[in-house]
Amino acid sequence: MDEAFFFGTYEHALDGQGRVAIPSEWRRSEGETRLILFQGEDTDLLLFPFESFRDFLIKAQKISFADPDAQRALQRFGARARDCRCDKQGRIRLEKTHLDAVGITGQVMMVGGVTHIKLCAPKNWDPSEESTDSTAEIKKINESDTEFLKQLMNHLK
Repeated sequence: MDEAFFFGTYEHALDGQGRVAIPSEWRRSEGETRLILFQGEDTDLLLFPFESFRDFLIKAQKISFADPDAQRALQRFGARARDCRCDKQGRIRLEKTHLDAVGITGQVMMVGGVTHIKLCAPKNWDPSEESTDSTAEIKKINESDTEFLKQLMNHLK
């Protein structure tokens, strides 16, 4: 199984059917490329490799149906998330509702987030606007035992 890491930035056009090509460097070298898409906190969409997302799904299956708050959280997430699989040309289809929600029209900026891919309108991507000290944040990540699920759950709050 390939390990998926995403580096660099790419700008691609949406085709008439709302599809965008995932860069070949970001696709699996063998087999199907499967990504889970959901809307981020701001004006972006996030794509996570299915293999990384699997831990969340396994834990979600263990949540009690008697916990209404947990069930509502899963329902909200499930209603907005999509399972995206690359076609033979390496494209995924993005739904109009997702595109409209984050202001993507025509062009899509794809940003490698190491563990995931950020999709946004080119006007919403400015790498020079850093709100935090990147070096300090990377150091915190390096020193932590943070799991993917904890990061994801914090993102969904």
